[in-house]
Amino acid sequence: MRVVLPGLKTSLRHQTALRHFHATQPQPWLVPVGFTCAGLFLGTRYILRAQERVRRRRAGLPGEGDEGEGTEEGSSPLSKMQQVLGVDVGSSNLRVATASLLDSAHGARVIESADGLRATPAAVAVDNGSVSIGAIAKALQGRKPGHTATATRLLLGPATKERDELINKLPYTVHQRGETLEIELDGKTYSPEWATEIMLDHLHSTAASSLGEDPIENFPAVLAVPAGTNEHERAAYEKVADSAGFTVFAAIDEPVAALHAAEECAIQELQDAEALLTKGPIAVLDIGGYVSTMSLLKKERRSGGFKLLHTLSTHAISGHQVNELLFRSVVEKFEQDHGIDLSVDYMASYRILEAVESAKVELSSRVSTDINLPFITADQKGAKHLVHRITSFDLARVQEGPAREAIALCNQVLNEASVSKEDLSAFVLIGGGAKSEFMREQLETFFKLSAFSTKNFRPEEAVALGAAEYGRKLVQEY
Repeated sequence: MRVVLPGLKTSLRHQTALRHFHATQPQPWLVPVGFTCAGLFLGTRYILRAQERVRRRRAGLPGEGDEGEGTEEGSSPLSKMQQVLGVDVGSSNLRVATASLLDSAHGARVIESADGLRATPAAVAVDNGSVSIGAIAKALQGRKPGHTATATRLLLGPATKERDELINKLPYTVHQRGETLEIELDGKTYSPEWATEIMLDHLHSTAASSLGEDPIENFPAVLAVPAGTNEHERAAYEKVADSAGFTVFAAIDEPVAALHAAEECAIQELQDAEALLTKGPIAVLDIGGYVSTMSLLKKERRSGGFKLLHTLSTHAISGHQVNELLFRSVVEKFEQDHGIDLSVDYMASYRILEAVESAKVELSSRVSTDINLPFITADQKGAKHLVHRITSFDLARVQEGPAREAIALCNQVLNEASVSKEDLSAFVLIGGGAKSEFMREQLETFFKLSAFSTKNFRPEEAVALGAAEYGRKLVQEY
């Protein structure tokens, strides 16, 4: 784990920060937005300020609020710090959490957007030169194919067979030029780093607005990175986050961050945290939107409190995959009833995918839910409407395959690490997939352990919260 403590890293100032990521053919993507457009989207002013920071740093100019900024003689950078941020760049969603340095009695909290959202969809869109982020960008995907990029974080890592398979399934064009990938949006090409940077810049603005600071250089950030990321890849992630405005002073593996969150929840709620504090290996399974990772860790007094023993990732288990399986079941039933294959209709397919994703979330707390999509298509007899009920049994049925894949992944990690299930002291399930009761039960049966759970432990937010908690510990120790 590479850590640079505040006061030792010169990036606490952003006066000399430069931007390094450009479109393949440089284009002026900072577009003036008229007053009429400003009224359309609640978060427009944050996007504009983020774009202005990008422009100024690329030009080597001081960032907003940098001019005339100095440190009083004899004062420590730590004296100005009130919060520590935890940043989670997920494949489907981005989150930022904050932990107070002035009030250690309270745990970290996730920062909500101006819309009240606790997560920002990992999507960026370019439409006629205008850049949008998050939910707005994701919505554009249904209306204008080829304008929105998603899952760009997965394009930052090394080339693998699974990544190549993922690229072929993405709803936008990815060009490979040697070892470099480029994404095509609205007829122009951009780097995956650019897309990730723009999304992080938006996240930075969300944090700044919530905490009342802009820029927020006095708030150090801990960046959560995929488990097993090497030093070169870790530096690349930090570079993108730094360029987006975050003062990254430490990077932490995602499962390590999750264990810090679990440990803090157990302590805050006065629950028994012994299983997390013993020397026995801890299994952490992260079921994400596009990729799932199984990791083995153990508790120790250095390296952030937990040491990564072994880890493996796969795209064969993911929330996106479950959405696709539900989508197929709905489309096949509609074709049986009406003789029309909706999978060949892009707009209809997008509407169904959005509906099954919402249905999947609802089924985490209900036994059934209805999909009702009027005017989904038409034939010679007129308009057709899609009405389809999905039950928790239907969801469990499509998850049988992913559950077997998840168990196989866990078994492989245990075997390669020469660890038996009986050796494990705890099992922690994180990510959006942790909401699935069927998946959790299957995994608990395999491990013969109950998944870690407390009243306030949120598996999908554990990485961001844990990164913030870890940052608070580092600063306080320093």
